[in-house]
Amino acid sequence: MSRKKDFLSTAIEIGAFLFIGYTISKYFRIGLTRGSSMLPTFKHNQPIFLDCKCYRRRKPRRHDVIAFKCTTHKRKIYLKRVIGLPSEKIHIEEGNVYINDQILNEPYLKEPMKKSPKMEITVEAETLFVMGDNRNNSLDSRREAIGLIPIKDIIGVVKQCK
Repeated sequence: MSRKKDFLSTAIEIGAFLFIGYTISKYFRIGLTRGSSMLPTFKHNQPIFLDCKCYRRRKPRRHDVIAFKCTTHKRKIYLKRVIGLPSEKIHIEEGNVYINDQILNEPYLKEPMKKSPKMEITVEAETLFVMGDNRNNSLDSRREAIGLIPIKDIIGVVKQCK
């Protein structure tokens, strides 16, 4: 009889751990950054923590760093900073970003954005305009391959592991 109790006890314990692990994975994930598009905020191979349900509790905020899958590159997960929110007008000119005609303060940038072609876009409903912190080496919403990010495609809000 003791063997049956031990087996049942072990099975319940394993089941409980699996259930807890599954539940936690629905809300939080841990990963590593890849590449240099978010330098200096995140270095290559830096551990990160994702809050996968953040936008169920609150709306996206400017300067959030998000993880998402792009519709054109579904196998890849991107990390980018939220710059433009729904209905905002984004204007990029001479290395500066303007939101509704107001220059955006970006203290997290290591170097100024090289002069790029003038760009103006209005962020559609339920989407975000995102950019990497390493503006001179980032595939982001400025490029057609990425474009505006549907909020429903966001995997989570990124937090740094300290």
